Amino acid sequence: MYEGKLVRLRAFDNADLMKCLSYSNDYEVMRTASGAVLYPSTVDDEAREMGKSTSYTSGEYQFAIETLQENRFIGKCGFTRVNWKNRLAELAILIGEKGFRGRGYGEDAVRLLIRFAFEEMNLRKLKALVFDFNAPALRCYEKCGFQREAVLQKEMYREGRYHDVIVLSLFRDTED
Repeated sequence: MYEGKLVRLRAFDNADLMKCLSYSNDYEVMRTASGAVLYPSTVDDEAREMGKSTSYTSGEYQFAIETLQENRFIGKCGFTRVNWKNRLAELAILIGEKGFRGRGYGEDAVRLLIRFAFEEMNLRKLKALVFDFNAPALRCYEKCGFQREAVLQKEMYREGRYHDVIVLSLFRDTED
């Protein structure tokens, strides 16, 4: 539906279910994507989660990420915690296919999300929360114009220790 240089953002379809489930059950994928306890998901869990990602939601907008050349589903991205009163949202992205990381696909998807947020949703601020050990995500967001706004010290427990969570933000160019 929304196309960049490398990816398109589209709605999820039933064919994505098992790939999403594999991402949710891959520790290496989820260790940087979720601050929750990493516990195995079932097909029913994933189907319920995908069911929330429709055009009829009011507080969360999620997209499947598909490559333009191969039409291959490689991850998901979108907005959580949309705050319409204050015109802001939290952005999140997950590139589940390991061979597509570090090659610009995530950056292209983030740039599409930014455009969608500012030009379609009329938001004025986006923010992203990144664990301090996720240097590739920090680089990606910063390349897309996000700036570090705050550090939530020792906010998330993973692999036997507490880690900082870095809050990044991006403002729309014009303030209305």
